[in-house]
Amino acid sequence: MRSTSTATRAIGVAMFVLALVGYVAFGWRFGDGVDSPIALGLALVAVAVAVGATLRDRL
Repeated sequence: MRSTSTATRAIGVAMFVLALVGYVAFGWRFGDGVDSPIALGLALVAVAVAVGATLRDRL
């Protein structure tokens, strides 16, 4: 399912770019657990945004 919301797409692109830059420039590995609290925090924010956008679209 694709989002038709411009804001949701923009958030998705921003999270992708942030994750890519973190991976390449800072060595963040999102599968490493809590070794990087910044990466973990950003991942949790991304999940919360995705869940919130999904719930908003369904209601």
